[in-house]
Amino acid sequence: MTTADGHGREARLGASVRSFPELLLQVGRSLHATLIVDNQGRIGRIDRQLATAVGWGNGASPEGRFMEEVLHDFPWLMRALHTALTGRETVCEGGERDERMRALVLPVFGNEGQCLGACARLSASEPVKPASAQHETLEQELTRTQQQYEELVNTLDGIVWEADVGFRFTFVSKQAERLLGHPPQQWLQEPDFWRNHVHPEDREWAQAYCMKATRERRPYEFEYRMLATDGRSVWLRALVTVLAEKGRPLRLRGIMVDVTEQRQARETLEQVASMLRATFDSITDGVLVVDRNQRITAFNKRFLQIWDIPDELLQGEVDPQKVLAAAVAQLKNPELVRARVYALYAAPEQEDVDTVELLNGRILERTSLPQRLGNTIIGRIWSFRDVTEERRAKAEQERLLAAEQTAREQLEESFALLDTFLNNAPIGMGFLNRDLRFIRTNDALALLHGRTREEEVGRTLREMTPYAAATIEPLMRRVIETGEPVIGLDLELEVPATPGKLRYFRVSYYPVRTKSGRIVGLGAVVVELTAERRAQAERERLLREAHEAIQIRDDFLSIASHELKTPLTPLKLHLRMLEQRCTSDQPIPPHLVRKSLAQVDRLSGVISDMLDSSQIEAGRLELEHEPLSLQQLLRETLADFRPNCLHHPLEYEECAEELVVLGDRARLAQVLTNLLENALKYSPQKGPIRVTLTRSGADALVSVSDSGIGIPADQHEYLFERFFRARNAPISGFGGMGLGLYICRHIVERHGGHIWAESETGHGATFRFTLPVRT
Repeated sequence: MTTADGHGREARLGASVRSFPELLLQVGRSLHATLIVDNQGRIGRIDRQLATAVGWGNGASPEGRFMEEVLHDFPWLMRALHTALTGRETVCEGGERDERMRALVLPVFGNEGQCLGACARLSASEPVKPASAQHETLEQELTRTQQQYEELVNTLDGIVWEADVGFRFTFVSKQAERLLGHPPQQWLQEPDFWRNHVHPEDREWAQAYCMKATRERRPYEFEYRMLATDGRSVWLRALVTVLAEKGRPLRLRGIMVDVTEQRQARETLEQVASMLRATFDSITDGVLVVDRNQRITAFNKRFLQIWDIPDELLQGEVDPQKVLAAAVAQLKNPELVRARVYALYAAPEQEDVDTVELLNGRILERTSLPQRLGNTIIGRIWSFRDVTEERRAKAEQERLLAAEQTAREQLEESFALLDTFLNNAPIGMGFLNRDLRFIRTNDALALLHGRTREEEVGRTLREMTPYAAATIEPLMRRVIETGEPVIGLDLELEVPATPGKLRYFRVSYYPVRTKSGRIVGLGAVVVELTAERRAQAERERLLREAHEAIQIRDDFLSIASHELKTPLTPLKLHLRMLEQRCTSDQPIPPHLVRKSLAQVDRLSGVISDMLDSSQIEAGRLELEHEPLSLQQLLRETLADFRPNCLHHPLEYEECAEELVVLGDRARLAQVLTNLLENALKYSPQKGPIRVTLTRSGADALVSVSDSGIGIPADQHEYLFERFFRARNAPISGFGGMGLGLYICRHIVERHGGHIWAESETGHGATFRFTLPVRT
């Protein structure tokens, strides 16, 4: 019996704690209260250290018990709590001499102004000095006590304040600056501080509410927003006590607690609840929720729509049996469904899925699951989905699939008749459906795709020929859409069998029609023309090369005839004049001999160029390499050339460094002489010719510049080709076979160098070549 009574008492105490006002506990937590009691004197929360001090450290919990039972050794604290429960805050001290404690006790009021309970915050007190008769000691003690009181107030997690009935503050704790950023002095100095710093949206109603409660001389509590110095809106819960005398309110005293986070959490919770409710009402399933006693606790709009439940059954207190009867009355097998429902109620943990058919032909898929709170089953959730259209669509789909299968079999039989023809055709042939998937193909076409016939069936054109799909697909789709065939179209494509290689085909695409005229696909015929095209291209190339060779031959004969005839004519004239003088015993003028020799030299140069060109083409031009000073070679060549350059200033500039190259002295002199002769020949205005020698990195750089007719920019790349002549230097005006620069390029490149020209028409030309310097 004792054990049963004890358990019953503990159960009652637990229920008592759970029945404490949530607002009282919330204020106590925000104040970090050591002790919380309700308006009946029952303990709702007690600090562990205080519980140990009053003798409840071990064993049963003191929470839920009356404070007289727990605090009988702390009568000074009980008196303060009784005072607070009358609506007045108080400060008290008590305890042993060496372990004295100080308590700040505040009343807590509800929304209707009723006293919900009291919160006490305890702290250690300084030991009391022995009584002294001196007045100064008493004043110091009083000052210290007042300071300790203010420190205790300032440690509360809220703004403790006092004001007159016009809300002009006479005291504000330091927490005001921490919570809102406004120092206490500002609260005290500004007469309308509170009104000016209440949020504009709350200002009018908050002031009106406070004035009304003050006139009624009742404690009150409300939540509103104040503006912090940084612009934030801070939600505060104000607990206000009206101090009156002779029925007239004199002062206001209270505490403001920051509840911003609680408000935000509440708003978030409301938003989530609203979203869940909207989701609940918007889902396509009808949902019904019942508790363990089969009472309806929730349902959505879709449930009402599916079952067409009369409105009168859902007004007031809902009778679940009547709702069930209204639903069962619509079923084809009501008794079977009813029995199944009661069986599920009898087995709370069971899950079940079933289908039910209604009298109007609709089919519902029903799911039933236990509703759990943690590990505890608290009810059952019924969901209903209308699958009528889904079932009808499924039946129709099955019918169409069967028809399609029959048609497919007939189609396969038709294709079987074509297999022999397709597989023995020497050209590529295949059939594709409207989705451009291969349904039949032969080996010739499959080989182009790098596949077998079996691998191609069912694959799309893009899968088989990714290189050519962009070109072929539009043509095939046009045939399917218009029904017009494409016949004999020549295409140049890259196929998977030979990636990176272009091949030539002649393709034809024909629409494939049923007996009713519907186009179901197309047939493709592919004939490869690569071998024929290549043979034709080879014939064209050979013909083109033959024409080019004939043209080169004709050009060469024409130029050679002109160059050979040019020196022979004056030479023949000079020789006849010499012959006449010899016959008549006249003296022979030396200038006739010099002119004859000059023509012989010119004729010899033409023959030498032709011989060198021939040796270069045959790869037989020989060079004799030896170390030689490039400065010395240039000086000697220029000295030999000066007699031919009497009417053109010849300038030379060389670098101070001795540049030694490994080369053929005669051939390099031939290069320089040829460039000097070109500068002389193409400078008809007798402008200066400038030769420079510099070093460029690891190479020696030789430049020959003139101020002659120049070279068109679009012909620079052809200057060093055989027989080339610039269009502004015709052979009739300047002579030459077009072999000199060709020979120069070959000689320079054989020495490991490079030669190029820089010129603009009418602004002269500069020819440069490099040779590696020997180190």
